[in-house]
Amino acid sequence: MGTTGDDMASVEQNASLNPLCFECGQQHWTRENHLYNYQNEVDDDLVCHICLQPLLQPLDTPCGHTFCYKCLRNFLQEKDFCPLDRKRLHFKLCKKSSILVHKLLDKLFVLCPFSSVCQE
Repeated sequence: MGTTGDDMASVEQNASLNPLCFECGQQHWTRENHLYNYQNEVDDDLVCHICLQPLLQPLDTPCGHTFCYKCLRNFLQEKDFCPLDRKRLHFKLCKKSSILVHKLLDKLFVLCPFSSVCQE
């Protein structure tokens, strides 16, 4: 008795997908960013245009756009251009975003994913 292609795909998916991530309390692929629930609406300038979530480990491109580190890395493994303006882009030319961007992101309030089981 062998396994079908569908069974193998299911096994591969389950190996990469966490049941519930201990850090963010969400289910996501291990190569993707954590998914957080934010208390308030997040300003569009602090949102990654690849994953449409608030920036995590933000990187700036030479053409002036900002994306999550993992989002941009995964995108540029398959493509060689900026996701927004399609200018040629190499990952090694991207730089860590400014301290100001990091401070603005640090001010976002994240809801605890385990609040239903937490005891204060």
